[in-house]
Amino acid sequence: MAMPVLVIGLDAAWRTRMQRLLAMRCELDWLGAYAPAQRREGGRGAPALLLLDGDDPLADRVRRKPQLPAPRRLYFYRHPNVAALHHCIETQAHACLDKHDSPDTVMRAIHAAESGLFVVAPELLLEAVHEGGELPVPPPLTARISTNGEWTGLTERQREIVAWAARGLSNKQIARQLGISPETVKTHLHHVFEREGVHGRMALLAAHLHDEA
Repeated sequence: MAMPVLVIGLDAAWRTRMQRLLAMRCELDWLGAYAPAQRREGGRGAPALLLLDGDDPLADRVRRKPQLPAPRRLYFYRHPNVAALHHCIETQAHACLDKHDSPDTVMRAIHAAESGLFVVAPELLLEAVHEGGELPVPPPLTARISTNGEWTGLTERQREIVAWAARGLSNKQIARQLGISPETVKTHLHHVFEREGVHGRMALLAAHLHDEA
């Protein structure tokens, strides 16, 4: 069944871009792109996924019928930063994205949200970690991680690489640990990311932080 998706925010250029990227996707039930105070067309269903303008303070005030489950939310920012990431995690959103992210990145984030995952650019997550202090606990990653903390469906070598990547090691550092080339590490990680359909390093780092909490 196609996921009902609604876009809300004051940024007209961003709304137009989302319309262009998503309106014709057969796997989505496109409900439209609106400003917060704009009246939606009647007869359309309730959204399961909200794409919100993170630069618009009114975007969070979207009303919904109380008897319906809250839709999952993806926030988009002109310049996503650590403060934006904290807001997304604290409000139990499912993504902290750049308004100029590629169509492929946007679709990966949407599919990840369907699985209950949180998506953010790895470099922004690393920036937050390097600033010090504690990040809020992210949404659960159980859809992709087994109860013993291992990613399911991976080869033994991939699990080794995932374990090191979750500790924040670079491809070169992982290669030195395992006695293989950085290109081999990159290939294995690429296959893991493709299989899981998420920004892999972000998910691994988030899972590691959650386990250490």
